[in-house]
Amino acid sequence: MPLISLVLCSRNDSYMGNSKWRLETSINLALLNAKRAGLIDELEIIVSDWGSEIPLRDVLQLVPQAKERVHFVHTPKEIAINEQKDSKFPEVIALNSAIRRASGEYIGRIDNDTIVGEKFFSKFLKLHKVNPTQELDLKDSFLFVERRSVPYRISRLSLPLSQINWFIKLSSKMFKIESAKDWGREFWWSPVGIMMFHRDIWHATHGYDEKLIYWGWMEGDLALRLGQRHQIVEFSNFVGHDFYHLEHYSNMTEYKDRNGTATPRKKNTPKFEGLSYVENDKNWGLFDFDLPLRTNSAKAKNFDFYGILKVPQLIMGIILLGIDKTSEIIVGTLPKLRIWFGKLISHQ
Repeated sequence: MPLISLVLCSRNDSYMGNSKWRLETSINLALLNAKRAGLIDELEIIVSDWGSEIPLRDVLQLVPQAKERVHFVHTPKEIAINEQKDSKFPEVIALNSAIRRASGEYIGRIDNDTIVGEKFFSKFLKLHKVNPTQELDLKDSFLFVERRSVPYRISRLSLPLSQINWFIKLSSKMFKIESAKDWGREFWWSPVGIMMFHRDIWHATHGYDEKLIYWGWMEGDLALRLGQRHQIVEFSNFVGHDFYHLEHYSNMTEYKDRNGTATPRKKNTPKFEGLSYVENDKNWGLFDFDLPLRTNSAKAKNFDFYGILKVPQLIMGIILLGIDKTSEIIVGTLPKLRIWFGKLISHQ
């Protein structure tokens, strides 16, 4: 049994541009960062491939460390269409199908374009070795961390692994943490960096509520349900914010505005009362379908072959990012300057 299973869901459909690169980068850097942290042999990654006509396992170029550590559960298109009803992408069912087939002691859900950093793996391993403590019991907790956002000016470039990894290490402290606390909400309302708990909790609660087939609230629902029996832990207080979302919206698009014209989706309605700890039936996660785990069959990633060609684009991306940040500062400062000048004139 590996210590950690990372589960994510995706589809081979070029969602919002370079989705294949974002998914490859997320998987490959998770593996390489786990190797640096000494956790590579304690990690598995399960990719739920929802309805792809050409399966993701046949097209993703992964690093050699992916062998026997990355598995795909492919839901055929005909099953996907029937299960998703009028939803564009029912993450709850897709993720549950991966969770149900994961073998790790702890199962963590990440987005398909989120990079898990080396420090997270190192810190989690240390916490696990001394668990439980007076402050924390990993086995009895809902663990949630917000994510940092890698600016669109950079993520749109589809950089080779060495360059995107270099940029994140150099700039990570400057990346914005996307936290719902800035909006006056609980931390678990935030865009997910990772949501993780012990496999026994996942199986006891039957995973995500599979009625929530639309956009949003799926983690909030789980937080309220699990809060009936377990600790709800702001896990960033223990492991930091070592999760990096490869942004696919313009730098100027606020998170609250992202379910708009670019990706119009019906939203789940938040429900706060009358929630059950257990949802779904015994076949949650499409367990009544024969959906075997398979390995990657595409050619191994030659990840630095074209790196030199991307250097000018990276430099230009950093320059444009600097211009964006300067514009944000100016826009934020102008109202304050107007107020200051107004007060100055009124006193003359």
